[in-house]
Amino acid sequence: MTLDFDLLKRLIEQAVTEIENEYKQSQGLILTEGDLKCLLYSRLIQNNELSQRMLTQNHGIYAKPVHSELSWYDENNKLSILPDITIIKPENLSILSGHPGDPKLPNLPSKQYRFRGSAIIFELKFIRNKTGITPKTFSGAIEKDFLKIKRLHDKLFSQGVADEMFCYFIIFNKTDKKCQEFERFFTQDSQSDWHKVIYCTGDVRFH
Repeated sequence: MTLDFDLLKRLIEQAVTEIENEYKQSQGLILTEGDLKCLLYSRLIQNNELSQRMLTQNHGIYAKPVHSELSWYDENNKLSILPDITIIKPENLSILSGHPGDPKLPNLPSKQYRFRGSAIIFELKFIRNKTGITPKTFSGAIEKDFLKIKRLHDKLFSQGVADEMFCYFIIFNKTDKKCQEFERFFTQDSQSDWHKVIYCTGDVRFH
C-alpha cells in the first residue's frame, strides 16, 4: 500500500474541521495543547489510509505512518526541530541500519531511526487565554514556530528536496480574539507550496 499525500491532505483538513465543530459544541473538550494533539493524533490513526501497518525498509518489520515528535535535522545538522506530529511513508523508514548483524548498513543517528522521502508535519498551538491571540502570543509562539519550520524548509530547499515536506500549522483559539499582527500574518502567509495555516476557534465567550 502506498500513501497518496494529496488524498491525505483532504482527509487531514476534514479531520481538523470535525474537531473544531466538536469543540464548539463541547467547549470543555480541549483544555491544553496536549488535548489538541491527542485528539488530532487519534482522529488520524482512525482513518483507513493511516491505520494500516506497512512494511519498512527492514525485512519483516512493519510500521504505521503517524508518529509523534519525530526529530528533524536543522541547518546545523542537529536534531533540534521537533514537529508535534509527522506522517511518513513506512517504506522510507529504517530502525535497523547499523544493526550488528549487518555491518554494511550505516549507523543510525542518535534518535535510533532514519526516514527520508515525503512527509507531512504538524505544528499545533492552543491559545487558551481569555485575551486570545495577543501580539506577545503571536510573536512568542505562533510566529516562532512558523520561522522554525521555515528554517527546515530552507534547508531542504538548499538540498533540492523541498517538495518532500509539507507543514500544517494548526491554531486553535479558545476565544475568537485575534490581534492585528496575527490577522496580517494569516492574510499574507497562510498558504504556500510548503505549508498551510488552519485557524480554528471554540468561540468561547467570557461574561
